[in-house]
Amino acid sequence: MQGLIRQYSLSIVIILIIYGLSINEQLGKLCAGVAILLFGMLFLGDGFKAFSGGFLEKTLTNSTKTSVRSVIFGVVVTTLMQSSSLVSVLSISFVSASLITLIQGIGVMFGANLGNTTGSWLIAGASSINISSLALPLIVGGLIFNFQSNQLYKGIGKILAGLGFFFLGVFYIKAGFEGFQDIMDLSQYKLEGYKAIIGFLFIGALMTSIIQSSHASLAIIISAFLGHQIGYEEALAAVLGTSVGGVVTALVASLSTNVEGRRLAVANCIFNFITVFIVTIFFDYFVILNNIIADLLGFEEKSILRLAIFHTLFNLFGVILLTPFIPQIAKILNEKLKGANVKETTPLFINDTLLPYKDTAIDALDNEVKHLYDNAFAIIAHTTGFSRTDIRSDKKIEELINNREWFKQDFHVTELYNSQIKVLFNAIMDFSTKLQTFVAETKYTEHIVSLQIASRKIAEATKNIGLLQNNMKKFALGNNVALKKEYDDMRVDLGNLLRMIEALKHAPKESLSDLKENFKKQKKFFKQQDKEAFNVVEKLIHENSIDAQSGTSLLNDLSFVHSVAKELIVAANHIYGLVNIKTIGKTP
Repeated sequence: MQGLIRQYSLSIVIILIIYGLSINEQLGKLCAGVAILLFGMLFLGDGFKAFSGGFLEKTLTNSTKTSVRSVIFGVVVTTLMQSSSLVSVLSISFVSASLITLIQGIGVMFGANLGNTTGSWLIAGASSINISSLALPLIVGGLIFNFQSNQLYKGIGKILAGLGFFFLGVFYIKAGFEGFQDIMDLSQYKLEGYKAIIGFLFIGALMTSIIQSSHASLAIIISAFLGHQIGYEEALAAVLGTSVGGVVTALVASLSTNVEGRRLAVANCIFNFITVFIVTIFFDYFVILNNIIADLLGFEEKSILRLAIFHTLFNLFGVILLTPFIPQIAKILNEKLKGANVKETTPLFINDTLLPYKDTAIDALDNEVKHLYDNAFAIIAHTTGFSRTDIRSDKKIEELINNREWFKQDFHVTELYNSQIKVLFNAIMDFSTKLQTFVAETKYTEHIVSLQIASRKIAEATKNIGLLQNNMKKFALGNNVALKKEYDDMRVDLGNLLRMIEALKHAPKESLSDLKENFKKQKKFFKQQDKEAFNVVEKLIHENSIDAQSGTSLLNDLSFVHSVAKELIVAANHIYGLVNIKTIGKTP
């Protein structure tokens, strides 16, 4: 009922807003201009996503090896895409997916702030000429391109249409403010000194945080300056405020990521807040420097391009000041911003912002499936009485079985399955299903299906090991020598298999064929063990080593061990590419 009330309330509010804008022509033009400009930004972002074809994400991972290169990358990409928000969200997603380091991500964020200033030049230039005649042809041309089936043409079409809507939005914002000249005169509320600076800085920050587009805020500020609604220094202060409000988008994007993503969002706040704080303190000196640069470039005293110079000037100052300290900032954030202990229970690598970037999304999915396996590995190792360190050590498994400390630990596989496996498995299946709608190439779909199979097998293996837990613990700690030996043999077999899978993580490619053969042998071994289980149990009962009830339990558990082993082998084959994906229908 409450949801229905909220839905109708929102609809009523939207209708009232539309009605209010329709009866006030100038306010309608202003708001329409902001909406059209934001619409253009969305088109530009979508266009570059289609146009990049995986190039953007590959370049991001390969061209950010140093802090300086990361900053340069951020500048270039944001200049081309005209969306620092998109670059920020992408960087946060990459850092949270561990595809780039926090230091690399911070560099990209710093560069994105500087690259974003090219938008103020574009807006200022568009505001000083009649662009309505250019905007409409771009929109029409973009629409024609977008009707083509070729994805490259569609991307070009969206970019052209995005630029057209961008210019058209600036035109309407300018027209809206021109109509307010006789109705509203902000100059009569002019403040003095630092009160004016702080006041208009706050206005710029608030406006940007609400609209969530520094470009739209800059267009409004420039139009207000052109319409003589605000003075030169007030406009500069408002431009400075857009950097404070611009951190909201990154902060919102970081809420759905892990602690690495949140650290990067905080680093972006540090850059903007420190830069704005210093520039505010020495505001008069920055204005003097801005005027000197404008005079040298030959801009008139009232030129709106002076606002664009100032936007570039203070962001460049921030980049020069803070780039040398990127490693220290990353170190402090790692120390001070600790993540909650949710590593095992939440996705570490996948989030929906990666979906349009198919190469990166599949890499993230691959890492998440390995994360799922690591969780299952810990549960299976502990259930069979080993620590992860035991499995990864060089000691023979046969020498480790006498250490039964893990059997004295109080943990329940079913609970661990629900918290550490099922949650991740559901997230993987949801993400991979969505990802399939973004890819068309066979190699991508086959890879995704292969990872889905691996995930399902990992989940099944963990669930089946839970069926073994009680008897494994009971008989491994019991007094029946025959049963203890049989369950210790199961532990050895599973321990050796887990060790083989762990070896895959660091195995060179040239050895993968040998490992594939070893897994085939392991599969045959467990299958043979399952076939011989009945004879083994019958022999033990006949020798009075065990009773019939224990024999039934042992027979079932030997079958469960075979199932767990088979599922782990299938999962490993799919995760590490040891299976021919063309034969997915034929489970290896």
